[in-house]
Amino acid sequence: MKVKEQKQTVATVAAPKKKSQAQEVWHRFKKNHLALLGLALIIIMILVVTFADFIAPYGFDDQDYMSTMLPPSLEHLCGTDNVGRDIFSRLLFGGRVSLTIGIISVGIGLIVGGAMGAIAGYYGGKLDNFLMRIIDILMAIPSVILAISICAALGPGLVNTMIAVGISSIPNYARILRSSILSIKQQEYVEAARAIGASNNRIIGKHIVPNSLSGLIVQASMGVGRAIISAASMSFIGLGIQPPNPEWGAMLSAGRTYFQNYPHMVLFPGIAIFLAVLSMNLIGDGLRDALDPRLKR
Repeated sequence: MKVKEQKQTVATVAAPKKKSQAQEVWHRFKKNHLALLGLALIIIMILVVTFADFIAPYGFDDQDYMSTMLPPSLEHLCGTDNVGRDIFSRLLFGGRVSLTIGIISVGIGLIVGGAMGAIAGYYGGKLDNFLMRIIDILMAIPSVILAISICAALGPGLVNTMIAVGISSIPNYARILRSSILSIKQQEYVEAARAIGASNNRIIGKHIVPNSLSGLIVQASMGVGRAIISAASMSFIGLGIQPPNPEWGAMLSAGRTYFQNYPHMVLFPGIAIFLAVLSMNLIGDGLRDALDPRLKR
């Protein structure tokens, strides 16, 4: 009897603790060193732009006409622009705007597009056809052109830019969630929920959508980078953030006239956009691999 108890105790101690799904995803994610690099970059960017008021050596609109077009130096790390504003300070405050646009516009597309995809995929029939024809119309127009058209109709500004970029991203999330729900809604646990009398809203919210989030998470992480590029494109042509407010695309537009003689005015905003988009794409690639059920061990 004592031998059996000892064996049970040893078996209990030796049994590994079962990891949660989030822990398993993180365990696979951190094996991807490029994804960790992207995560570190974006965290540093978020922290830097959040505390820009304390880090920036100058205000984003402080002008010094005696210090125009200065190259990078210890006093001005990224040089100055055509009216003597410190480019490094403007990059920090501009990053706050660019990252905000990227995150909120993706949130708009994710919520609206996800809702449309969930309803269309679950209910099907005429409602599915109606919603998907709306999505088809939006997909027939290139996303950047659609965002520019909406922003031109609403007018320039931060809020309108986020709305325009968000609407242009709706079709991606709607299509992804709809395709996932079409395969999930026939599963046994969904049929069991129907059998015990669960409402459609509960089935969608508690059973179907949570099991369809992996594709949306990957799409959203990469979508932030695309949203930053779209916002920069609109600011570049004058439809996005208006001066004197800093934004990376607007800084590129302001510096293009002086690019040949003063390349630093374009170089540093371009590097900032490149690093932000690259980091989000690396995170998206890492999440895609970490959330892929075929990689589970």
